[in-house]
Amino acid sequence: MAVALFFGQSRSYFSDITALKTEKQTLDEALAQSAESQKLKNQLLSQYNAISQGDIGRLGKLMPSQTDSGSLIIMLEDRVKAHGLLLKKIDVSNVKQSEESLSSVLGTVLPYESINLSFSISGPYDSILELLADLEASLRVIDVNNIGFSSGATDFYEFNISAKTYSVSGPATVAVSEKGGVKEILSMLTNLKSIKIDTGFFSNDAFKSLNDFVPSFELPKEYGRPNPFTGVGAGAQ
Repeated sequence: MAVALFFGQSRSYFSDITALKTEKQTLDEALAQSAESQKLKNQLLSQYNAISQGDIGRLGKLMPSQTDSGSLIIMLEDRVKAHGLLLKKIDVSNVKQSEESLSSVLGTVLPYESINLSFSISGPYDSILELLADLEASLRVIDVNNIGFSSGATDFYEFNISAKTYSVSGPATVAVSEKGGVKEILSMLTNLKSIKIDTGFFSNDAFKSLNDFVPSFELPKEYGRPNPFTGVGAGAQ
C-alpha cells in the first residue's frame, strides 16, 4: 500500500523532472550557439574595422544606399561639359524590384534596386566616345544598355543613351525575441556564417582604377543674419 502511494504521489514529480531536464538541455544548446554567434560577430567586426574609411567611402559611392538622383545628374552634367558636349535632356527613374525579370524568375528579392537613366547629348563623335569611356571607368556603376544616334552634315552627332545604375537595398535583419530559443539563434548563426568580407577587393586593380566623378560641395560656414527681418546691421531679435 505504501509503495503504491509513493509511486502515485511521485509520478507527477518524475514528469516535471524529465521536462526540466529537456528544457535544461535546450537552454544549454542555445547558450552554446549564442556564444558561437557572438564569436562570429566579433570576427566580422574585426575584419570590417580593418578596412580604411576611404575604401568604405568609395564602396558607398560604387553602389549607394539610396537613389540620390541629384548627384547622378550633376555628375553627368559635369562630364558632358568637360568633353565639350551639349546635354539636351536627362531622365532618372526607379525600377521596382517586383518588375525585375531576374527577381520574378528566381522567385527572390534582389539585394539591390535598379535605376533607369536616359539622356540625350550632342557633339563631335570623338568627344562622345570619351564620355562613354568616363562612364565605363566611373566609380558609380553605370551600365549602358542602348545607344541610338543620328548624324548631321558635319562631325556633329546626337546620341540617345539608355543606361542603368543601382542602389543597395536595406540589409536583412534577424530579430531574436526574448522567448526565441534555439531556432531563432540558429537562424541568426546561419546568417552570420553566410557573411563573407573579402578585404582583398579593395586592393584589386580594377576597383582602384575607378574614378569618382561626382563633384564635392562645401556648405557655407555662415548662413546670413540670425533674423532676416531685422534691418541691415541691426542685432538679432
